[in-house]
Amino acid sequence: MHSATLTLPSFALDLLRIVAWLAGAELSRQLIGASANTHIARQRRALRLLSESGEAVVNAQDEIAMMQSCCDVAVETGGYAAAWISRPGEPGQADSLKVKAMSDRDGEEIAWCSPRQLMIKRYSRMLARAAFEQGQPVILGQKQDARGVSASLKQTLLMLGVKTFIALPLMFREQPLGVLSCYHAQEEDISEREREVLGELASDIAFGLDSMVRRQTEQRIQHAVTQVATAVSADHGEAFLSRLTAHMADALAAEIGFIAMLDEHDPGIASMVSLHVRGKRQPGVRYRLASVPCEKVVRERECVVLKDAHIQMPAEAEGTLDWVNGYIGRRLDDAQGNPIGVVGVMFEQPLTQTRIARAVLQIFAARVGAELWRQQNEARIRELAYRDEGTRLPNRAALMRHLTQHVDATPSTPLALLLLGLNHFKEVNDTAGHYVGDRVLQEVARRFGEVLGEEHYLARLGGDEFVVLACGMGEEAALALAARLQASLAPPIVIEQHSAEMSAGVGVSLYPGQASTAPRLLRYADIAMYQTKRQPLSVSLFEPWMEQRLREKLHMAKRLGSAIAEKRLELHYQPQVDLRTGALIGAEALARWHDDELGRVSPGEFIPLAEERGMMVALGRCVIEKACRQLAAWQAQGLELTGQLAINVAADQFDDNDLIEALFENCTAYAIPPSALSLELTESGVMVNPEQAVAMTRHCKEQGVGLAIDDFGTGYSSLAYLKRFAVDKIKIDISFIRDMLTSENDRVIVATIIAMAHTLGLATIAEGIERTEQIAPLIAMGCTQGQGYLFDRPLTADQFARRWLEAPASTR
Repeated sequence: MHSATLTLPSFALDLLRIVAWLAGAELSRQLIGASANTHIARQRRALRLLSESGEAVVNAQDEIAMMQSCCDVAVETGGYAAAWISRPGEPGQADSLKVKAMSDRDGEEIAWCSPRQLMIKRYSRMLARAAFEQGQPVILGQKQDARGVSASLKQTLLMLGVKTFIALPLMFREQPLGVLSCYHAQEEDISEREREVLGELASDIAFGLDSMVRRQTEQRIQHAVTQVATAVSADHGEAFLSRLTAHMADALAAEIGFIAMLDEHDPGIASMVSLHVRGKRQPGVRYRLASVPCEKVVRERECVVLKDAHIQMPAEAEGTLDWVNGYIGRRLDDAQGNPIGVVGVMFEQPLTQTRIARAVLQIFAARVGAELWRQQNEARIRELAYRDEGTRLPNRAALMRHLTQHVDATPSTPLALLLLGLNHFKEVNDTAGHYVGDRVLQEVARRFGEVLGEEHYLARLGGDEFVVLACGMGEEAALALAARLQASLAPPIVIEQHSAEMSAGVGVSLYPGQASTAPRLLRYADIAMYQTKRQPLSVSLFEPWMEQRLREKLHMAKRLGSAIAEKRLELHYQPQVDLRTGALIGAEALARWHDDELGRVSPGEFIPLAEERGMMVALGRCVIEKACRQLAAWQAQGLELTGQLAINVAADQFDDNDLIEALFENCTAYAIPPSALSLELTESGVMVNPEQAVAMTRHCKEQGVGLAIDDFGTGYSSLAYLKRFAVDKIKIDISFIRDMLTSENDRVIVATIIAMAHTLGLATIAEGIERTEQIAPLIAMGCTQGQGYLFDRPLTADQFARRWLEAPASTR
């Protein structure tokens, strides 16, 4: 600026326009860069949030710990100012929602509430209730307002520092289990992606809550059954009932347990034949049923009083039960179904969840009835401890008892033990849920039962394993029986809208020819069944070499684990070439293992072993680190790899959310650009968790990492997902390339894969090329890239450098 009038040169305005345009371009570039960095940071934060919350759900030992961990993750990793979870005091009642866990970034510790947070929690209660009742998220923000929210409430929350707020119902099987609430103090709106991530987090928490309730139910019921089954039934009368009452109160953590019998001459009067108060036996009380909970029990079979049960206690108690709040009672019937008494428990605190206690009390009621009518019901109660709950078959305990009795019998009778393991049953649970999985197991048990006769003994060993004991049966008959059992699984099992194709591997052991004890007989069958998983067999009879082979495999697994941990595995490199010119276009890194004791171990042996033993994540990280180190070493020598170095990624690594982080950390550590690497993903690997795979592949693509689908055509193909994966290339499996010149089917498959890839804008590379005659047909179909022994075998780093990085193409 000047005080005097200036005479501007003719080019001044043009110069100012240029400067303004340059300044605007620079500001725009900075804004775009900042936006991209923010987007990447949010994507990583979302992945970490889901990963860490999933770990919290899986690893938590109880409900409160799980909810607290998820709240902590939402605040520490998710970046929210505070997060809390509310649960209903009474199922389905929004008015009874109470905060059970929370984290507050402003608190002195992450799990403590600041005074401001207490106010926010209070004023947002209406929003949490709305989410619970509607079963839909309720969002409050600058551009997103929940319906029915007053301006004053929004203004109050804004004054308390709440820029955006979201309440998500914890839904499981269309039932609300609680509400997850969280808010931002900085960001003004919640993006659609953020809402999706929070929705997944809420679903994980709901699943965890339901699983814990079910686990608690199973544990409490199992504990109750054990208590009942181990009661000293040699006692009888009052001594037995007193012992059983003590077990009942202990199993349910109740302050009072009692058994009352109806008066034979006056059904309106009952007498407590066994009463335990706070762990001590007390004298019984004779009382009238009128207007007390036991009257309803006799009339309706069961009565539950959630709170203030002391108001309904009999007058004969003379005020000694004024502290009682909760009550659960169950009717006792005789063999004809007529009421004969009441069994029940009482609690000092009000009751909220009664499902477990009611189920357990039903078991104890049955046991009391069994003692009162021993001859009629004893067998049914005893079997509760020896039956699989889902299939109603004998369980492992019953199997071992039966098998031991047979082995110890004199004289001995030949026996064949068939151990049947369902193949790929885990996939049913993972894709259709445990409810469908349980129904599938029931149908499998039914089909096996139809094949077997009265002379056979069928039990469920656990998980996806069943056992058949066949008395008087030798090797030939046992193998024939195994074939019939397998054939029964041939028709698909249809459960509601789900269809499951099931098969089973069978391991067979024989008594007394192969084993003389029950545990060894079962172990030998297990070893034999293991062979069916590793070899193309469906039935395997135990042979002594199998046990030795298993020992060797365990030893190899131990040494492999040490080799991975100490990074003693090597990488070999196989060139990938342009089929038209023979020029190098990339390479694939392949793990190799030479052990001081075992010698050189084939990848076909140690890779499946690593998958089986859960070592693939560690192995994959080792390969990534060594590949980046080798690229850096070549660069230091002035050598450059044309194209990208491909690294194989196993299915287990897609469950490891640190895969991307490890990849980029090694790129940074060795100064390798991500674009120098390519990841080869198997179809089966990406389809384990396709949504996560989509997110991970897109993030890698954004950073320049190449992506290829390996062994295409051999796994679970999904074109819908293939379009969403950010892949560049499809590798055609060697099994199709090998026979494409002699098999019309394989040739058509190869042509179809290439055509499909071109339609999707993807390149193709043929693996396993071993003959010159294969090149021309591949080029004619549109595939111009390949690798295989025709060009070179996998080479050590030095060999690869001499042959492909240093030598001219004419000398190769």
